[in-house]
Amino acid sequence: MKQKVITFLTISFPFLITLVLWRLSCPFINPAGILAIIPIFYCSFIRPVPYFTAYALLFCFLLDYKFGTVLIWTIFYCIYYVIVNIQTFIDLSHTNKNGLFAFMTFLAPVILFIMLHHIGWTSIITSILTFSVLCAMYIPTTFLIKAVKND
Repeated sequence: MKQKVITFLTISFPFLITLVLWRLSCPFINPAGILAIIPIFYCSFIRPVPYFTAYALLFCFLLDYKFGTVLIWTIFYCIYYVIVNIQTFIDLSHTNKNGLFAFMTFLAPVILFIMLHHIGWTSIITSILTFSVLCAMYIPTTFLIKAVKND
């Protein structure tokens, strides 16, 4: 029985951490639950988890809802998903630092687009802070996911 519970938690951990990070939104550190984009990116592109794509699309849509944007995160996720899965030149599963630089290239256009949509000093500072916090939290979050999944 104990082994079945451990197996269930190991399989469901990427789904649960995405839900928890989305729910723990805080205006300063985690606005609109943006930290949920870390497991969404990692479990979709770097270490793909079976059946996670539909879940990731749902949470990108929920991020759009909480941010008040019109399908920005969902569209950029779909574009990045198509680019990564159609081409054969770049293999994100064998990148250094758990794909931190790939995450930055995924994140930067979206944050830049949102910043330019609401241009102003507070928007620029918030965008820089959000980008910095997300990049700083990427390595510990992916390390935790790797540790639980035993990859």
